Amino acid sequence: MSSVLAVDLGGTKIRSALVTPGGEIVAEDVRLTEVWLGFKGVADRILAGMEVVSAGRDACGVGVAVPAYLEPGTERILFAPNLKWRNVDLKRELEDALGLPVWLENDANLAALGEHRYGAGRGFKDLVYITVSTGVGSGLVLGGRLYTGTYGGAGEFGHMVVDPEGPTCSCGNRGCLEGVASGCAIKRKAQELIKSGSGRRMLELAGGDLSAVDSRIVGLAAREGDPEARAILATAGRYLGIAIASVANLLNPAVFIVGGGVARGVGDYLLKPAVEEAYHHIYPPYRGSLKILPAALEGKEGVLGAAVFALERLADRGNN
Repeated sequence: MSSVLAVDLGGTKIRSALVTPGGEIVAEDVRLTEVWLGFKGVADRILAGMEVVSAGRDACGVGVAVPAYLEPGTERILFAPNLKWRNVDLKRELEDALGLPVWLENDANLAALGEHRYGAGRGFKDLVYITVSTGVGSGLVLGGRLYTGTYGGAGEFGHMVVDPEGPTCSCGNRGCLEGVASGCAIKRKAQELIKSGSGRRMLELAGGDLSAVDSRIVGLAAREGDPEARAILATAGRYLGIAIASVANLLNPAVFIVGGGVARGVGDYLLKPAVEEAYHHIYPPYRGSLKILPAALEGKEGVLGAAVFALERLADRGNN
């Protein structure tokens, strides 16, 4: 079987790769998403990235990880809040341009698949992958297989309500985990703190530009020992831990794997409070078996999962 093209589409970056059936990344391209360009503009940027990685090389299909809720059966994107898309057909757009079969799946689901096949989840029958990035999502592997639910919406971890009086989420509900523990939430809390007259070190690290204060700046300040930055990340981590405990009590998986650009960037300043809070809230008999690990694929779990997904769909075609 030939290699496949794989894309991890995020609210901030697009990662494209040509991947062999053995999981080797042959070529890779990373570029900004530039959501402000709209659907057609972002689709063109996806195509441009794939053109770079496929130059002079054959591919037999495309897998795309998208931060979206998809219509079961058609893979039409019904809602992608961090891209500001509703009811768009990225699958058809790419297939018409490439002349190749294209398969879309939720980005957190495919990151879970990538970590299960090649990363921290190898050897575990059941896992929950959590991505903390621009937003918060998750993917479930149960019994060794990706679990997406009856209507394809399983794993909306970021939209579990952890604070009914919390801020309004991008989905329109109040108190979602994404509204208090995502990269956007961390950015908002830091900027609010600075507007109140505090957070001076974070503002200094951003060159005095309030709009440049984001989760990366908060992480830098935390590593320097800034107590205000550490407090912001600890609060986000505690909310993450509450949600992890709820899922652990429901599913009792073998392991939770935490990845995503924000989690990777701030490390233990987010993960340690999450583990401590999860341990506090989990059903006591489960405490001894609770495992929460950082992702192992260093940001490539989504693109590798997209490749696995495309290869599996191609194999299914060949068997029918």
